[in-house]
Amino acid sequence: MQIKILEGTQMKKIIILTLFLYVVCSAYSQTDSLFLKNYEQKILENSNLNNDLQKEKQKNVELSNAYKKDTLALQKQVKDLKNEVFSEKQKVADLNKGKVKEERDNLQYQVDSLNTIILKLNQTIADKDNQILTTRQQGDQKASEEKEKGKTEALTTLANTYRNRQFDDLLKLSTKESVLRDMQLVGNNDEIKPILNDLQIYFNTQELLSKKFDAMQIENAQTQLNQIKRQSKLLDTLKDNVEYYKDYNGTLKETISKLISLDGRKSADGDTEIQKLKFNEIITILTDYMYDYYDYGNYPHLSNIVLEIIKRKQSNADADISDLLKQF
Repeated sequence: MQIKILEGTQMKKIIILTLFLYVVCSAYSQTDSLFLKNYEQKILENSNLNNDLQKEKQKNVELSNAYKKDTLALQKQVKDLKNEVFSEKQKVADLNKGKVKEERDNLQYQVDSLNTIILKLNQTIADKDNQILTTRQQGDQKASEEKEKGKTEALTTLANTYRNRQFDDLLKLSTKESVLRDMQLVGNNDEIKPILNDLQIYFNTQELLSKKFDAMQIENAQTQLNQIKRQSKLLDTLKDNVEYYKDYNGTLKETISKLISLDGRKSADGDTEIQKLKFNEIITILTDYMYDYYDYGNYPHLSNIVLEIIKRKQSNADADISDLLKQF
């Protein structure tokens, strides 16, 4: 059979479409991280606040340790005084046995004075213990209040972000991961939770386009998308992509079957010229698909298959691609 050689204009068309393919696939992987950066900044601020609270607690611990050190010193002083009292009492007892009464009275006065000092020191220890307890309680209360204040401010900022933006803007600035994170932060907020639920439906549905076509999952996704009552161009586009996924998927499968049929009819068999001619014919078949289904780049699963075909056939036009049919 005579091998068809592409003419100049057709080659230009192939080259332009092939370049477009690579650009689309490269651009597709990029995501808008602006929203993540905004929320990472809020999380960083909250982390800094927690660090400040930890420092405040450390100061309380250091103060408590200082009080404890003073208490131990006072307790040692009390112990020493008690020993001295005991010694003086012993002297008083000795005096009662026959020593001079005046000396005994002086010693008794000293004993009384020491007892008075001991009472004062014990009161000082009790006062310091109470001060330590009060300081610790005040520190814990302040830490709790500051933490709650920081949480409230973060939630207010988060709520305002979702409350004051259009749905399309939120879609551009959000990711599936950021939505899940914010769901945990806002809890059951009646105003913000419905917005997050709709965003989650969008990203879950968009993820289906990166997977093997599943009719049941696509049908369920369409039902959920239709329940979103918001004005959004991106949402409308996603609805269209989901609706036509079956057609794009089926036609690409047929295209691969054509390429497999071509492999059965023609073989480059290592010949450089025939390799070029066969690869051009392969590109022609792929170009027909890309031209008729020019939005195939909206389906990452399908565009990856197209890229894999080109990758294999570019170096070896006879490369087997029959295994790719298992991805449908």
